[in-house]
Amino acid sequence: MDGSVALNALALVVSAAALATSFVAARRQLRLTHHSNLLPIVLDLFKETRTLEFSRSMEYIRDRLAADHPAGNGYRNLPEEVKVHIRRVGLFYDDVGKLVAHDIVGEQLILGAYGNAISRTWDTLAPYVYAEREKYRNLSMVYFEDLAYRAGRTTMQDVHAAARLRTRPPVRSSHRADAT
Repeated sequence: MDGSVALNALALVVSAAALATSFVAARRQLRLTHHSNLLPIVLDLFKETRTLEFSRSMEYIRDRLAADHPAGNGYRNLPEEVKVHIRRVGLFYDDVGKLVAHDIVGEQLILGAYGNAISRTWDTLAPYVYAEREKYRNLSMVYFEDLAYRAGRTTMQDVHAAARLRTRPPVRSSHRADAT
């Protein structure tokens, strides 16, 4: 009887190990599938911010918006070319904020890539957005605001340190000359 109990116990241990291995493998596969489904979304986000139009809109918001137009009436009644800049950038960050708020894209990935720009852009656009909300009783760009709040809680450098990014400073020209 001792032999059959030991054999049954061994069979139970092997079965439990097989179940645990299957669980770990299935969980890993699910995570890999999730990441592969997100890759096109993340690549599209990065691609958008590299377009000339997006860069021009960021520059306009950063360098000229506040000087050219008071924020008191929101942004809806501004000239069309100004609204295009605000919507292109503001709604982009609002959409990114949706993905972060609903845990579709990792917060650290977005903050590591755009953190400073998110904060600076929100600080410039916030008076226009708040005036818009007050005037039209809407919730314009609430996800962008949440994203800016998150960006204000940490620095890009903190995100980079947590990701253990390394540096490789440029090689000084005197070393290069010695190598040739």
